[in-house]
Amino acid sequence: MSEKQGLTSYSEGFGIFNKVHEQEFDVVNKNYLRLFMLNTENKLFNYDELYEYLLPNIARYVFDRKKLAEAEQNPIKQSLILTEAIGHLRKITSDKDRGAGGELGEILLYLFFEQDLKAPKLFSKVEFKTNNMDYIKGSDGIHYKFKETPDGKKVLQLIIGEAKILDSLHAAIKDAFISIDTYLTENIQDRLLIDTHLLNQFVDEDEAAELKDYILKIPRKKKENVFGIFVGYSIDYQGETDTNDEYNQKVIEENVKQVLAQEKEIIKFINEYNISNYEFNFYFLPFHNAMKDRKNIMKQVTAGRRYYTREV
Repeated sequence: MSEKQGLTSYSEGFGIFNKVHEQEFDVVNKNYLRLFMLNTENKLFNYDELYEYLLPNIARYVFDRKKLAEAEQNPIKQSLILTEAIGHLRKITSDKDRGAGGELGEILLYLFFEQDLKAPKLFSKVEFKTNNMDYIKGSDGIHYKFKETPDGKKVLQLIIGEAKILDSLHAAIKDAFISIDTYLTENIQDRLLIDTHLLNQFVDEDEAAELKDYILKIPRKKKENVFGIFVGYSIDYQGETDTNDEYNQKVIEENVKQVLAQEKEIIKFINEYNISNYEFNFYFLPFHNAMKDRKNIMKQVTAGRRYYTREV
C-alpha cells in the first residue's frame, strides 16, 4: 500500500486492544481468527479507554475523505464535525430496543480493519444513511487492500464487513453468516454505491484512478471479495474468587478457549453456505455483558459525553 492509500482512523490509542491470539485455518482458502481483549482493572474491562479511543474516531467513521479534508482546512468546520457526526448515529430512546447500541460493532469493525488489517475504508454503513439511501441488505462497511499472488501479480481485495455484538458468541457467529448469505443472494447496492460514490472517497486523483482500474473499468484488473467479520460477545468466565492478578491472566486464557471452541462451527457454516471460495477474517472482542454494554457505550456517545461512566 502506498502512502497515498492512507487510513482514515487515528492509530494513536489503538493499543488499548490487546491481540491475545491469532491463527489461520483452511477450508479451501486461508482464513484467519484474531482475538483481542481490552485491558482489565479490578477485574473489569477498561471501557473508559475504549470510549476515549472511539470518540475522536466517530467523525472519521461517519464521513468520507473529502468531507474530512474540507473540515481540516476550516477551523469552524473542524470544531463542529464531531457534533455533526454524532448526529448521524442512532439515538437510543427505549430500553426495549433490541437493536440499541448495535452501531458499536460497526465502528469497531471499521477500526480493526483499518488499524490491524491495514485495510482503508471505502464506505461505512452510516455513510449510506447520511445520503438518505435505503441500505437494508448491504454490508456494514467496505474496506480494501492489495495482495500479491505467488507469480507477483497485484490483486485488489474488497473486504465486505459484517458486525455483530450479542450475548451469545455462537448466535453472533450464526447471525453473521446469515447476513453474509443475504448479502450474496440479494445485495446489489454495494456495487451501485461504489460505481456512483467512489470518487467522493479520495482527495488524491491518482489514488482514485488506481482503484477505478480495479473496480469500474471493463475489462478490470484482478480483484476479489473477502469477508471481514467483527464479533462482540459476553465472556463466560467470571473469576469471582480470583485475585486481580489471577484474573488478568485467566480471563485471557478462558477467552481464547471460548472462541477457539467455535472454530468447527465456523467451518461448518462456511461449508453449509457454500462460500469456501471466499477468504474470511474474523475479529473477536469480549464484553462482560455484550448487549447491555454496547447500549450503554453508544448511549453515552450519542449524548456527546466526554468521558465514559460505567452503568451499575
